[in-house]
This record gives sequence, structure tokens and C-alpha cells, in this order.
Amino acid sequence: MEEKTDLISTLERLFELQVFDSFITSLRYPSYKNFTFDTDISFDFPLTLLVGKNGSGKSSVLHSLYGAPKLLSISDFWFSTNLDPIEEFGDTDKDKKHSFIYEYQDGNTSETVLYHRIFHKGRNDYDYWETSKPLEKYGMDTSEKRGNIIKKDVVYLDFKGELSAFDKYFYFGSLPQSKVKLRQSTLKKKKAAKKDYLRNQSKKLKNAIDNRKVYKLKNQEQNELVVDLTKEEINAISFILQEKYTSGKVIKHKFFYDWGTSVILNTDELTYSEAHAGSGEISVVKLVYEVLRAKEKSLILLDEPEVSIHPGAQKKLMSFLLEQIKRKRHQVVIATHSPAFTEGLPRRAIKRFMRNPETKKIDIINECFPSEAFRFLGLPSTYNNATITVEDELAEKILKIILEKEDKFEDINVIFCPGGESYIKKNLITYYSQDVNKNNFVILDGDQQPDEEIIDLNSVSIGNRNEDFYSNQIKEFTNIDIFFTKDGGSGEDRSDQIVEAQEKYISFYKSNVRYFPLQIPEDIIWDECFIKSLIGEEKHINVSNAESNKEKIYKACENHIGKTDSNSMDTMENILINNWIEKKDSNYNIIYAILDEFLGMINKDVLKDGRENVETSSN
Repeated sequence: MEEKTDLISTLERLFELQVFDSFITSLRYPSYKNFTFDTDISFDFPLTLLVGKNGSGKSSVLHSLYGAPKLLSISDFWFSTNLDPIEEFGDTDKDKKHSFIYEYQDGNTSETVLYHRIFHKGRNDYDYWETSKPLEKYGMDTSEKRGNIIKKDVVYLDFKGELSAFDKYFYFGSLPQSKVKLRQSTLKKKKAAKKDYLRNQSKKLKNAIDNRKVYKLKNQEQNELVVDLTKEEINAISFILQEKYTSGKVIKHKFFYDWGTSVILNTDELTYSEAHAGSGEISVVKLVYEVLRAKEKSLILLDEPEVSIHPGAQKKLMSFLLEQIKRKRHQVVIATHSPAFTEGLPRRAIKRFMRNPETKKIDIINECFPSEAFRFLGLPSTYNNATITVEDELAEKILKIILEKEDKFEDINVIFCPGGESYIKKNLITYYSQDVNKNNFVILDGDQQPDEEIIDLNSVSIGNRNEDFYSNQIKEFTNIDIFFTKDGGSGEDRSDQIVEAQEKYISFYKSNVRYFPLQIPEDIIWDECFIKSLIGEEKHINVSNAESNKEKIYKACENHIGKTDSNSMDTMENILINNWIEKKDSNYNIIYAILDEFLGMINKDVLKDGRENVETSSN
């Protein structure tokens, strides 16, 4: 099986080639449950994770996806009862009803399908969902025709409720009334009676397995034929759980009073059923069994598959699912709380569910970095915090305020280097480039941006891979001489060490160094009109005569505060920064895009669209 990172890269290429037929590309909820009106969710990768706290609507999305294909209905999971009636959004036909709209791609054809909940008089069914022609009240183009329903096999597994036949009866089942004796009123006696019942019924289960037959009671089938797990299934289960299983069987039956599934597993030393297996083992067996037997291009919906599975197995399970997507072109959607699932996935594959603090309704954020998902779920991040080094205090202040206002950047720290840009280039970048920790970044002032793009190491010929060539290249983009050391002793030539260090320096500089817009930070926050309104036109004349924005800020501080000590200058800068932050101008967007790119690198997701966003500020 390929490594997870390789599988993700392969699936990204396949997705771009549009090899996934009958693929649901988006969902929109004009009015559905407690979602914000017209909330939408895009599916931009063949595997999608729905991440959010309990009660945030993840399962509701799975239910609507389940009800999207032909012959299936969302009402299998969501229906009105006297205790929990489903309330509509209005009383007339013109009012919005609970509805969802999905789009899917099948070859070169794109279809849009509207489902809404209605009362079906003929069936006396208040939970009937039907398709409709496009309706204006749902924001659709009424000139379009009714969309064709997608034809797709669905595998839906809810691991919150997936129990083995044994566990379902022993922990939650009731004895058949004929077996209950009036005197058995204590919990201990009821447990004993359950054990006796299980022992007796297990004989029938064993016979059904050993004899490979279907038993009937009053002409009603009590089981399906036992199924032997294939070699592929056994290997997959062994891979995920990191145990060596030799064989196994699965049988669906109602010997324990209600329909359930029993699993028998074999190792070299043991043979045991689900009664003695861990719940995680049973979950993995059922998932592998269903996924490997799913038809090609199925829609696979998994609700919290991490339940009872340790983090190591969760990571292996994710690799298994990615492999199956590659082989059989499945579309997989998972509702999860597991950080292990999010690791390494592109942010467009992670959808974050959150309750809007003002409206109390549910919003969906269509892109979420893995590190964001950790924090949002209140879990410790496995991602190392990033550090951005800047060359002056004002640059540090600007970045810190952006980081405070944009919570997605919580994993990023910022420090300024008192030695300035020369010290950063000569010492810090030299050190950062040799370090295995790739979460160090540098943002220099705009006046440090080189005129030419930094050389791509892959384009350097073998003849040019030497100390002199690289020294000249480095001086071109740093404008200073950078010296690299080599091991001493024995007098041997170790110029290869210098070349290696130079290549690392160039590589780091190209990937991890960016530039602020404009020449200096003062240029970013200076606002002539704002200062004029703040200090008055008469005082502004004195300020506007200054040659640089740095000097203008000094004079503005002198005229507005009355003094220019460090505390006063700090206050003046904060006034200008807060004014700039409120405007969120193009320079703000450029800096935001740089931070977003760095966050993508921390999450091992170099954004394809991010390069365009920071083109004006990167080399």
C-alpha cells in the first residue's frame, strides 16, 4: 500500500483529471434543519471530512447525502414524531420547506437536483421527500429543467450505533417475555438470565456457522449464510489493527432476539467471536467488509469510524480508505472528531462545522487546515508552532494584531530580530536552512525584495553546482556576502559541505522567505486622510511636509500626543494600525495571503491558488 502522502498526491491528480463519475460536487441547504439559510458545502476532493463538535450538524449532512441517490430517502434517518415534531419554516406553498439541492458531475454532464419535504396525501406521509423542478423561492434558475437523480450505490455506517449482535443484546437488549420470570427482578438475576439465554442461542449460531445453513422459525429466516472473509479483507484488517489474522467469518442473524452481526476471527493462537473481541476490532471488520464489497464508484458515508479505534489504527484506516478510493473511484465522506484523520489532508478536504454565536444557526467553513481542526475540537495539535522572524518592531506589531484577529493563525508566532535584515540573512537564515524544523519563516521589508526571481535548484546544471556559482547567486538576492563553514581537520577539501549548505540556504530562502508590501512597514499603515481628520488641517500641513512616512508618523505623534517618547510613539503606531486593520485594504490581503501560505506549509499543503495571491510579495 502506498504511503498516505503519496496516495493523497495521486488522488489530487486523478481528481483534476475528472475520473470520478457520478460525483456529488456540492450541497446547498436553502432551508434545512438548523443550518443557516443557503449554507453550502463543496466537495473538492474524493475524500471529505466533516469536523465539528457534537450537535453541529455533521450527521445531518450524511443523512442528506444518503437520501440523494435514486430509491433512497433522508426520512430513513430523520422523521417527525409527537415528541420531536419537525417544524416547517412557513405554512403556505410559497414558504421554504426543509430542502437540499445537490449538484453532481457525470462525465461531461452536470445535473442539479432539488429535494424538499412535503406531505404526501396518497400515502398519508408527512416525511415524504421528492424532487422538484427548479423553484424561485430556493434561488434556482426556473428556466432549467428538473434534474435527473444521481444513480449511485451507498454504503452508510454509523459507528456510534454499530454494535455486534452480542453487545447489542447483552448491554441493550431485553429478554423475550416468555423467558422472563417474575421473581427475576434484580439486575444481577437479569444479567444471569441473559447469560443463560446467550449460551443457549450460541449453540444455534455455532451450528449455523459450522453447517453453513439458514435456520427458520415459524417460516421466518433466523440468519443469513455465513460469509468467509477473503484474503484481501483479512490482510486489510491486519494492516489497520497491526495484528496478524489468518482467517475470519461474518454472519448476520437474529439468534440473539434481534438482527445483528457476529464476527469470528482467527489468529495462529486463537479463535474468538465478537463476545471476546474488542469493539474496535469489530468496527474495523465491518468497515473493511462493507467497503471492499462495495461496487465501484460508490458513495461511502461513515459516521465517527474512529469510535473504539486507537490513533495508530485510525491512521492506517485512513490509508486503507484512500487506497480504495484510488482503486475503485469511490466518493467518501466522513463525520469525525479524530485529529488522526485530518493529518496531511489538503484543507479543501476538511469542512468545519460551527454554531454562529449571533444567529445560533450552523455555518459550514469549506476549507480548514488540519491544525485548525485540532484547535476547534479543543484537542492538542500535533503540528509544531511556526515562528516568523521580522526585521523591526513595527512589522512585529502589525503581524501580531493580524494573528490575534484571525484565529486560524493561532499556530503562528512572530518575533523581531534586533540585528535587522543583515543579521537575519547572515545568521538566522543560515541557521534555519540547516535545521530539520521547517516551520521557521522570515518576512523582510519590501525594500529587501530582489529584482529577479531566485534560481530554481532543479534547473542548475551539474557543472554549475559549485561554491563560486552559488555564492554569486546568493549575493544577487541577498545583496550581501554569506559565508558558510566546513569541517576542519586532516586538511582534506570539504567543499561539498559548503555546496550542500548553500543549496539548503537557497532552498529555504525561496520557500520560506517573503516580503511585506511597500518599502517599509510605516508605508503600510500610514493614512494621510485619517491623520488629517485626527489632528486637524492646520497641524496636518506640518506633518505632510515630512519626506518619509516614518518621519510623518513621528510628526503626527508630536502634534497629536504632544511628545515623542517611546510610549507615545507606540500609542501613535497602534492608532494607525487599528485604523488600517479596520479598512482591510489590498496590503492587508497580501499579508494575509502570506500567512495563509505559511499555514499551508505547516500543514504540508502548499496551496495551488496561494501562489497567485502572494505573487506581488514573493520572489
